[in-house]
Amino acid sequence: MYARCDSLSIYDYRCACHWHRDLEFVRVVSGTMRYFVNGAVTRLSAGEGLVVNSSRLHYGFSPDRQEARFSCAVIDPSLVEGFSQGVAARCERAFAQDMDDLLFLSPDVDWQRGVLMDIDRIVEQLHGDRRLRPSEVDRPMDDAADLDPLPAAMTAIGLLDQVLDRFRPTRRSDGTGPAPYGIHGDGTADTTGTTAGPDHVVSASDDQRDRLTVLRMTGLIQRRFAEPLSLDDIAAAGSVGRSRCCALFRRYVGRTPNGYLTDRRLEEAKRLLDGTNGSVAEIARACGFASSSYFISVFRRRTGLTPKAYRAR
Repeated sequence: MYARCDSLSIYDYRCACHWHRDLEFVRVVSGTMRYFVNGAVTRLSAGEGLVVNSSRLHYGFSPDRQEARFSCAVIDPSLVEGFSQGVAARCERAFAQDMDDLLFLSPDVDWQRGVLMDIDRIVEQLHGDRRLRPSEVDRPMDDAADLDPLPAAMTAIGLLDQVLDRFRPTRRSDGTGPAPYGIHGDGTADTTGTTAGPDHVVSASDDQRDRLTVLRMTGLIQRRFAEPLSLDDIAAAGSVGRSRCCALFRRYVGRTPNGYLTDRRLEEAKRLLDGTNGSVAEIARACGFASSSYFISVFRRRTGLTPKAYRAR
């Protein structure tokens, strides 16, 4: 289990695009934010939230760099899969790539309001009520060791139970459905499809194959971002050509392969700047940048700060 209440600004208003097998539960506490999930963007206002299904590419962001605070709980399904074959089957069915990528949560719907309340509850159970104190927003939540985790585990199991059977197949009975969305430069979804007009359809089998191909390629980047990686390397991980690789990244990730690789390297660089005393040159090498000068240039272009200024802030 992981649960926190954070400000979007600590991620420079754009979390890194990533995926994991865990289910991710999000509730916006204040402000508004957008959530990218597998090629589509959902706008979330205060009080609203969503559940990201397992193994879907996702990230939260604000295109106009406006502050938002949000509670987030990430729960590993292995917490319940061992209970019985029936529970394992429920998980397997819910997590299939032809099921909903996300569930939108509105406080106006009873069961969804219950999930939203439990997202806040699990944050409080793991960290106390500090999330309610504005004066402590920027202080690290380091008091989890003093709290009993069992109530949080019970809440986490309840969250999984509430949503597993809510995911529905995204395809029609004839095995076709709308093409996955593309992403405009401002981060909004292109709902007309990426290769044709609104009537364009793709087969369920092709869509599932493409999703798994993207997971293999992004998985390579997640594991080997510190190494020199070319477009050919990334495409080979998915057993596709260069142009197909770029098209799949554009459709499902909303980034170019190189843009995603740079995002991953910068994510690690921020972590090292914040949590270690390594020099800028050492961090540049550890994150796969060819030189410290190139690292500084990319970091400043993306964040508006030099690495040293970021560390000081």
